[in-house]
Amino acid sequence: MREGPRSGVQRELLRLLQPVVRRRDQLLSERIAPALAEVGHTHRGRPADEVFLALEAVVTAAGGTPDRAALRQFAGQIEVGQNPFD
Repeated sequence: MREGPRSGVQRELLRLLQPVVRRRDQLLSERIAPALAEVGHTHRGRPADEVFLALEAVVTAAGGTPDRAALRQFAGQIEVGQNPFD
């Protein structure tokens, strides 16, 4: 049976209930997750190209190599008011 989308509160509770894994904190994706979520909030409804540049800047500022295809997909979601990082 497939579950429907979870609310932000449910996701946050599940995140808090996860066991502490020290290696997880070292992952780039975990370190930049709050900044990506912030871009999702501040850029909601803006053109996808603008959102893409902001997402790319977050990844590169943290020393990562952006997956441009994934960032473009996320940018499209943010453009229409969804935040894939919540």
